[in-house]
Amino acid sequence: MDNLLDKKNCIINSALCLIQEHGFHGCPVSMVAKNAGVAAGTIYTYFENKDDLILGIYEYVLDEIKNYVSERDDTSLSFKDRFYNYWKNLTDFYELNPSIHGFYDQFMNSPFNSEEIQNRPNAWHDYAYSFFNEGIKRGEIKALNPIVLSILVNTNVNSIVRIKKNFKNKLARNNMELDEISHLIWDGIKVD
Repeated sequence: MDNLLDKKNCIINSALCLIQEHGFHGCPVSMVAKNAGVAAGTIYTYFENKDDLILGIYEYVLDEIKNYVSERDDTSLSFKDRFYNYWKNLTDFYELNPSIHGFYDQFMNSPFNSEEIQNRPNAWHDYAYSFFNEGIKRGEIKALNPIVLSILVNTNVNSIVRIKKNFKNKLARNNMELDEISHLIWDGIKVD
């Protein structure tokens, strides 16, 4: 069983790297198979077709993000400290896993992100919702829609990681730190 899971994860990770480099359409199943060191037919053991592979990668990515962020959440801390840890952990995850960050960003802006997919259960979005909802219940952040809070924070982290990657030299040259953004957002959502 572990061998099957290892092979499936190898295919997913191979596809993630190739999609990061070539995009969804520049990454045929044969290329994924070759990069993963498996026969092309092996991919069809786990996925019906390329679209199913992409959706399978999406599910994998959601689980990886949720697991990384949730496993590092210390519920004994104040919600303010938990917020900053959430921000840092999500940022760290994306920076440590650029192929996942690139895939997630590309997927969210593609036709694959259909209404049907958006209506499916989503462990990452459910975790983010419950995280911000808890801050509301504890009276530490404003009683806004937790979905809106999640969008506000997650899209800003996503953008900051992209900016840090694409403008690394310019940021260094101008001695710019983007950490101020997390403080601005906290100041906007905290209860006064």
